[in-house]
Formats: sequence, C-alpha cells, structure tokens
Amino acid sequence: MYDVVIVGVGPAGGQVARNLAKRGHNVLLIDRIKDYFQNNFSSAGMTLDPMKEFDLPESIIGSYWDKISIQCSKNCYDWTSKEKKGVVLDFGKLREFLAEEAIQHGADVLLGHKYVSKQINKEKIVVTIFDVENNIEKKIETKLLVDATGPMRKVMFDDKDQQPKMMLGSGTEYLIEVDEHTYNNYKDKLVFFLGHKWAIKGYSWIFPMENRILKVGAGKTQLNAINQNQLDKTTRSITEKIIEEYIKPKEFKIIDKHGGIIRYSEGLKDVFYKDKVIGVGDAISAINPRGGEGIRYAMQSADLACNYISEFLISGKDNFNNYRKTWRSRKWFKWKLSELSAGRMYSRYTDEQIENRVAFFHRNLTINHLIENTKSYQLVKSVLDDSSKAVYQGKIFVNSKAQKTDGYQLSKAILLNKESEFNAKPELEIYADDVKCSHGSASGSLSEDSIFYLMSRGL
Repeated sequence: MYDVVIVGVGPAGGQVARNLAKRGHNVLLIDRIKDYFQNNFSSAGMTLDPMKEFDLPESIIGSYWDKISIQCSKNCYDWTSKEKKGVVLDFGKLREFLAEEAIQHGADVLLGHKYVSKQINKEKIVVTIFDVENNIEKKIETKLLVDATGPMRKVMFDDKDQQPKMMLGSGTEYLIEVDEHTYNNYKDKLVFFLGHKWAIKGYSWIFPMENRILKVGAGKTQLNAINQNQLDKTTRSITEKIIEEYIKPKEFKIIDKHGGIIRYSEGLKDVFYKDKVIGVGDAISAINPRGGEGIRYAMQSADLACNYISEFLISGKDNFNNYRKTWRSRKWFKWKLSELSAGRMYSRYTDEQIENRVAFFHRNLTINHLIENTKSYQLVKSVLDDSSKAVYQGKIFVNSKAQKTDGYQLSKAILLNKESEFNAKPELEIYADDVKCSHGSASGSLSEDSIFYLMSRGL
C-alpha cells in the first residue's frame, strides 16, 4: 500500500511527488499521458524567482527574456532591462525533471494510466486506474489521494454538480518555427496584447522558445464584455491574425496547435480536502485570475499541501483544514484584486481606457539607490493632443547605506489642445543624510512664436 497516490503529472502533481519522496514517503505518481511531452500545453513564462524558489535546473529553460512589450490596439509600450528578468520554460522538460527527481528518491511513476474511480474505506482508499496500452483495469491501495488533475477536478469530485460555481476561460496556442530574422525580433522578450484589435475578452501573447520557435496564443474569459459579445472572433482566429498581420514571418511552419481551459473558483471557494483526497494546483484555483500565471502557484500549493500530508503520515494528525486557511490567508486578497482588475480590463474597458491605463503604468517609474556614490537622472517628455491625459509618477528611493547619492527627476509636457491634461507626481524617499536629490516639472502649450519657429524650419 502506498502512502500517497498522486493523479496528474503536471507541475503541482510532480512537485508533490518530488517533495514527499525526498521526505521518505512511499509515493506513486500516475497520468494518462504516455510521455512527458504529450499534451505539452503551457505558455510557461515566468520571472527568475521560481527557479530559485523550487531549485529548478537550467536544462528546463526554453529561453530567457529581459524585455516586456504590451501591444494595445493603438500603441506598444516597452519595458527593458540590461539583465535577464525571467524565463520561458519547456513545459515537457519541467514535468520530466520533477517526475525523474521523485523517482531518484524512491517514488514510482506510471504513465499511460488513466484514473477511473476511488473507493474510500476507513483505513485506506482503493483507486481504480486503467492501463491504456494493455487495456486492463488495476486497483491500487493508498492512505491518501492527491487530485492534481487540473481544472476538471476529476478526483476530488465524482459529480460535476458537486463543484462550486466556476469562472470559465479558454485559450488557443500555436507553436511555430520562424525564419532567423523574425525570431531575432522576439527571442528575448515577452509580448502581450490587450484591447479589441488583438484580443477578445482577455489577452494574447508571443513567447519565445529555443530553435527559432515562438509560442503564439490568445485566451479569453467567459465574461460579458463591452463591444465584444457579438463579434465573430475566436481565440484561434485571433492567434492566426497575430501570426499573419503582426509577426509577419517571411516563412514559418506550424509545429503544434493546442487549446486549454481554466475553471476558476471566485473567492477561492474550492474544496481543498475531503475524505482523504487533497487538491493542489488548478484543482484549488491556484492560478492568478488576471494573468493566468499558474506554474509557480501550483508548485507553491504543492509544497504547502506536502507539509500537512507529511504531518498526517508521520503523526496521524489531520490538520488539512489549516491547509485551506493558510493558502487563503496568503492569496485571497491578492486574488480578489486580480479578479476585480481582470473584470475591468477584459469586460468593461474600452480600447481608449486600456491604452490610458497601460500608459499610466509605463510612466510610473522608480529608481532605487542601494549603495553609495550612485547617480541617476530621469527625463520624461510627453506630447498630448485632443482630450488625452497623462500622468507621470516617479520616485527616487535612497537606502540608508547609499550616501553621496545624486538623483534628479525632470518631467516635461507639451499640451497641443486646451482639453489635454498632464499631471506630475514626483516622489523622494530618502533614508541617508549626505545626498543631493531634487525634481522638476514643466508643462504648457506652444506659444505662437514657437509654432512660427518650428514651421519656418519645415516642422
């Protein structure tokens, strides 16, 4: 008899198997896929932090990125760093690594085996699985059962009607191999699309992989959205439009097309534990409802669940209610803000509102002085026409150790219309004594003399 049987070989299930096997527990990990690269459905873009948090190897990285671009219906906004800021993972290699490391610590893994049902007794659970290749059923005994089957929650619930109310989402992604010139335009950045032109009730994306491969996709929520409910657009048509009209590769080859769904419980009202079954990952809505980021949170939920699983196996203490309480205390407020933000961005905002919102964050800058003898100079220029509005919010932060800091902010704006508006909010946060920091701002319309000067020079 196993201590734990885990159904689902994704990041959450693989991390549970890896974690518990390292603690010396008798673990079985099963999945219906025949190999780790089958149903390889995940955009898998994230920052560098999870690589350290979960001690993940470089071998699972598809590419690094140091830029983020947000393309709205009208303008594109770029954020660039001189250092690597994140990665796009090879999802199949991630699944393989987690499972293989679990095996190295004594776990068993059965691929090509489909979960069928469970029978819960007082001392054990009898799990029925189906061997796809040999066309036979098998029965396995375990003390605990982990549902890592994703949004369908197949292990926790025998009947869909038992599940809490869900917010639904769906997506399409193409893997395409492009020419070298096209690939070089995207090889080190993540591109996100917002607005009605390139997305539908959600957002779209371009993520780079190695070997001239790009992940191109679109995701949508099932929310009622302004000006989008009656449009003849699908995530597939949006994805193809991005390839043909935005990327415009000289030549490309479609390697794979796939889709997926999200079933998210608003307010984190999922069942985390019931009758010796523990949910992890998407089975407990461990996914950010605004951006769809899931891998990091799936693995965090796995590690948290393992603490209570291990405690139960060692001492017999059933503290699984604290699993739900702890997770909600860490994520509920952030998730609630993300729910509200997603509702506004994907269903209520017009293209102009989305553009203004992104532009605001694009101008919200912070410079951090952390060591002594450092200098910074911020200069932001804006030209505003019609009824446009802009806000510049910048901060100079000086650490207590950053003596001899020299920091300056300057924002300037030209207003081409009486209805246009510019607001500046410079900030200084200083914790050192020997510094020189200041800021300035100027805005106004062009004088007739200035206009004559520009026109006389052909402008």
